[in-house]
Amino acid sequence: MADAGKSDLPTVVFVHGFLGCGRLPLIDVAFFRGADALMAGVGAPYLMPSLPRGGNVETRAAALARILDKSDARRLVLIGHSMGGLDSRLVAARMDPGRRVKAVVTLGTPHRGSPLADHALAGKDALAVYARWRGWRPALADLSLVGAARFNDAVRDRPDVHYLSYAGARPEAETPLWARRFQRLIADRDGDNDGQVSVESARWGEFRGVARADHWELIGWNLAFARAEVARPFPHLQLLKAAVDDGLAAAG
Repeated sequence: MADAGKSDLPTVVFVHGFLGCGRLPLIDVAFFRGADALMAGVGAPYLMPSLPRGGNVETRAAALARILDKSDARRLVLIGHSMGGLDSRLVAARMDPGRRVKAVVTLGTPHRGSPLADHALAGKDALAVYARWRGWRPALADLSLVGAARFNDAVRDRPDVHYLSYAGARPEAETPLWARRFQRLIADRDGDNDGQVSVESARWGEFRGVARADHWELIGWNLAFARAEVARPFPHLQLLKAAVDDGLAAAG
């Protein structure tokens, strides 16, 4: 994790999603895989905070804001994967009194919610029961279709912040076997998706395109067999580099 005081470039903050972390415990591997080496090449300072894994957006954003308050960075670029993009938007809108956040870049973020959250809130299968038993209802409510609409009505983009977004999508045949039920559930309502979030839901601000990747591949986790004919594993570092470059350029 680079020192924010050693560069005139903005500090890049990698914001993980629901049930993620900044770095994997014990083995000290970045949840955004390869981001350490990537940022060494970029030369910009960066942070990889760990937020409350099962918390709702308000809880996670407040934790992120407290971490950022301890940084002496003059300018911030927030790169949020999945729910981390919602946390980033809330911080930029309401928890950045110094207006240091200059850009928010989101990867596979459910800006308009995900039908999977609605299923987990109302479903009766083992996964839905387990999610409710773990006390994740507040987080799932924020990720639901209604919750996302409520969030978007209440949390307005700042005109002085640049918002950019990327989505992922794979056909069902390229989705890991264990995730195909999720992919179909989303496709029935919202079309192309990454197994967790639809392309339409991931669009926010300046849309930068759709990667041939599932939700986990976006940050470097290939959870299916490698298949060269479908470009698996996805070259995620190219996407992360583009996201970082986009954010730094937008921040000026």
